[in-house]
Amino acid sequence: MEVKILEYDEEKEITLEIIGEGHTFTNVIREFLSDVKEVDSTGYFKAHPFVEETKLVIKAAPKKKIDKAARTAAKELGKTCDEFYKLLDKVA
Repeated sequence: MEVKILEYDEEKEITLEIIGEGHTFTNVIREFLSDVKEVDSTGYFKAHPFVEETKLVIKAAPKKKIDKAARTAAKELGKTCDEFYKLLDKVA
């Protein structure tokens, strides 16, 4: 996976291009970001099914909010994955 910043307005939003990931990963990240209180809104789009890049837009301002939101979402995603692995161990 590779991430590029396409557009960045420190007072409004950031648009990221995520290369090598499709709907599944980007939708999960979008979902976790939308649960973070510092985020006003978030969404993603994919230009075409054959294109491997997706674009993720995070609307939050100022820059501190965007940074905090991304870190919070990543931590929560990690916790959710850990909980899922524990559940799998119980059923295995």
